[in-house]
Amino acid sequence: MLWRTVLLGLLCIAAFACKESSTQFVFEARIVDGQNGNPAAGTDATILRIGIQEGELPAEEYEYPITDGEFDAFLEFRSFARPTRIRVEMEGATTELLTAPPVFVPSASRGSLRVVTAAPSSCERIRFDLLEAPRAFFGMVRSGTFALIAGGTTASDEQLEFFDALEWESRLFMEDFALSDLGETRAASIDEAEILVLPTNAPPFIFNMLDATRRITPVVLHNGAGPRSALVSVPGVGAMVIGGELAGEAQSAVSLVEPEGQVTSLQLSEPRSGPAATALGNDVLVVGGDPDGTAEVLIAGDGVGQLVDGVMDGVRESGLLVGDGESRALWIGGADAGDALRQDTVRFDGCPSSCVSAAGPQWTTARFAVLQPTRSALVIGGEGSRLVDEVRWSAADVRIEPLLQLDVPRAGAAGIVLESGAFIVAGGDDGASIRQDFEFCVPAALEPL
Repeated sequence: MLWRTVLLGLLCIAAFACKESSTQFVFEARIVDGQNGNPAAGTDATILRIGIQEGELPAEEYEYPITDGEFDAFLEFRSFARPTRIRVEMEGATTELLTAPPVFVPSASRGSLRVVTAAPSSCERIRFDLLEAPRAFFGMVRSGTFALIAGGTTASDEQLEFFDALEWESRLFMEDFALSDLGETRAASIDEAEILVLPTNAPPFIFNMLDATRRITPVVLHNGAGPRSALVSVPGVGAMVIGGELAGEAQSAVSLVEPEGQVTSLQLSEPRSGPAATALGNDVLVVGGDPDGTAEVLIAGDGVGQLVDGVMDGVRESGLLVGDGESRALWIGGADAGDALRQDTVRFDGCPSSCVSAAGPQWTTARFAVLQPTRSALVIGGEGSRLVDEVRWSAADVRIEPLLQLDVPRAGAAGIVLESGAFIVAGGDDGASIRQDFEFCVPAALEPL
């Protein structure tokens, strides 16, 4: 299949500059479409362009011809042990296809790579790989080049699986976890190896993606932690479970789960059931979950949250808080006290030191059951919706803009975002059934190397 053998990297294992005595290693990569076929077949594509950056080495770009849909390429890596970024483009007079895998270390891989292409501002539905079970309202958390997939399926199905983003294949773990039904499930990274899993129908646990000898470790959180808690990953710190509900009463406790399962207890300034939260650096902004719709900041090193002055948004049940990861956030969607979908938004700026709020832009395409992937400003799908929006900050302005459309509607989907800006969406409810498939989506352009 020469048409899709695109990156044959002749790599030197014994030394990172090629020498006659070095062991040679061939790294094979394939570019495919959503049916695992040749994406250039039947197109007028004439150029295959590959960009590569290995660690801190300068980025390089190479071009190879595509003739009548056939292509072949040989690329020699300069290093075998550096985090490597690759971007691939196929171009012709009317053809443009893009793709990029996650950052990977070739020496830590199995020597093969499969990447799916999509046209700019589009999604490609994957037909050659399916989830092990149909899933909606489930957790999907990236760990290196893999992603843990947890819950959101029936009691008779496997509750856990993983997705290999380098080889584009979902698989079951070798171990038999004998887990009971997890139900609707959320999950968040503690660190690269450990993931906090917060099911609705089972106790919480930590899943270790790297250490097979201690895959699942039970963890004890505060009373009321569960489906009515906010769950957020705080980079470099851990995963935080915020508020919740016990016997119908909102809770003010917070559990910070750090690496190795250490749990630190914190406190909200007031009880909250069903809040939303986002990490801004090492601090966490928390909104809603109380009748007045107030907001507060959990500042790193402080045991109690600090209220943000002047925030009185009212009821915004199941709203989302989309942050820029540094100092700004936008509170969107959700239902008001009469269960009507809210299109108004609230913006936050200057957090945490001088956090202020103001009215934000209208979200004219507001919907329920939207996916908002970790550490991204994307708002994906929702009830009966194929839309993908993006929250964009520029100087003092914030906007919600349409980015592209999914191939099918997906409510309660899950997904991950790659360093290039490409993203993968899995499962969800299309309004008629629970889905088992994936989509690979690319924005108008991928991030440069």
